[in-house]
Amino acid sequence: MLQFVLAVVAAATPSPKPYPVFMPPPTIIQERVSPVCSTLHKVVLPLARMQAQYRHSVAEIKKDELQLAKYSKTKLQDGVDLYAGKIDQESTNLIGAIHGIEQLLQESYASYPEGKVPKVDALRQRAQNVVDIERATADRYAEIYGTIVDNYGTDMLKTLGNDFGTGATGGSGSFGTPGLDTMPNAAVPAAPPQVTTPPPSLPADYDPRLSDKPPAVVSLHILKYDRLSQLNAALVAQGRSLIQQALIAARDCDGT
Repeated sequence: MLQFVLAVVAAATPSPKPYPVFMPPPTIIQERVSPVCSTLHKVVLPLARMQAQYRHSVAEIKKDELQLAKYSKTKLQDGVDLYAGKIDQESTNLIGAIHGIEQLLQESYASYPEGKVPKVDALRQRAQNVVDIERATADRYAEIYGTIVDNYGTDMLKTLGNDFGTGATGGSGSFGTPGLDTMPNAAVPAAPPQVTTPPPSLPADYDPRLSDKPPAVVSLHILKYDRLSQLNAALVAQGRSLIQQALIAARDCDGT
């Protein structure tokens, strides 16, 4: 009888389980989305990385302009087409890189429509201004030197120098004395109505050092007719404004 009871108890008692292997508890990641930080990481920083290519390409264009001006003074002008073609190709590469940033801006406008987050509007417009001026500059290079390539054999250098004020025939390139910033304030469209936004989630969204007033929109019509020296001067002015605001946002978002 005792054996029967023990057998029943043994059957009813669950067998001991092996000592469990330690497993860390699941981690739940909660990410707070900040409109300003999102704009910084998805638009401004890619634009900053693109600047390395932009600076390199412009430096190469400057050197090629000097060579083009040198050969334009020779009797055969045998190097004019070569260096005009190199500049035309560099400008085409620039246009491709700029187009990538323009796509990021379009995605940002889709995520945060204009008028929804004032600080985002202000930061994004500064980036937009830089991109618009860079595109106008690349387009101008392609227009000038593409015309030389297409019309090689004719006396194009002097005509283009007069039309666009490039200074190519003088050997100093298009990077001489900067022109005046001719961005007209009168061309700025009416500001969109301000919309009340939810409470901010990160310091960048309410930092008073970050402007909530977008800068004047550069006029694409005026950019089309500006000289290269004027475009370069305008780019410097717009770049300073963007860098200053981007550094504030970076400290708030990443502590850098």
